[in-house]
Amino acid sequence: MNEEQISRFEANIERLVESAFANFFGQKLRAQDIALQLARAMEDNAKPDGTGDRLLAPDHYRIRFHPHIHQHLLNQQPNLQAALGQHLIMLAMQTGYKLNNAPIIEFFPDDQVDKKHLTVNADHTDRPENSTTGMQRVLIPLQDPPSNAPLNAFLLINGERSLRLEQDIINIGRYRDNDIILDDPYVSRHHLQLRRRFGAYILFDVHSQGGTWVNNVQIKEHQLQTGDVILIGKTQLLYMIDHPLDDSHLTQTDLLDPVV
Repeated sequence: MNEEQISRFEANIERLVESAFANFFGQKLRAQDIALQLARAMEDNAKPDGTGDRLLAPDHYRIRFHPHIHQHLLNQQPNLQAALGQHLIMLAMQTGYKLNNAPIIEFFPDDQVDKKHLTVNADHTDRPENSTTGMQRVLIPLQDPPSNAPLNAFLLINGERSLRLEQDIINIGRYRDNDIILDDPYVSRHHLQLRRRFGAYILFDVHSQGGTWVNNVQIKEHQLQTGDVILIGKTQLLYMIDHPLDDSHLTQTDLLDPVV
């Protein structure tokens, strides 16, 4: 992982938690400390993906803070874990690592950790893996059966904006009548459509002028899988399905006790 990638990652996290740290902790614990340790944990725990193509990044991160810092973060930044997960997705993309699932980040209080430090442990869960390599033509039946929503599917737009996907049909383009509006002059007025079928989203290019690419392959239709990178115009869309981690993956020592 080069210094430029880590610096960009640190800058994103610093903006994210600037107010919480500046108003309470001063220089005791910096946002950069979280960024650097997460990046190191990703790098140290990456493993071969089984195909020999890329390294697989861990998808479960446990961050332990001093109890006072832990409680303050929960109060000031209740969505910090989800935001850090999105930044880890972008870091994996920038460094060429593969992710089978959206990263889960958990915060824990630990009175063995002082206020100036934190510890990060990363591992790989056994959540269902979703290969991102297969490109397949999808046949749509004439009669639409009842659809089952993919679990927590979302789009990350240019690494900055996350949108949950909940509708059966989602139109994406430049015009204001789309469900997802992209402010990109290179995107067609009505560029693509997502349709939910059999618990999966299928992407259709709707005769766009500039075309649609998924994982660097131009497509007309494609069944989306977690980790797929969609490029339309100058806009990059990352499709992810966040499989929740059930309690069976946590040991008794990992369960979050109330902070007094």
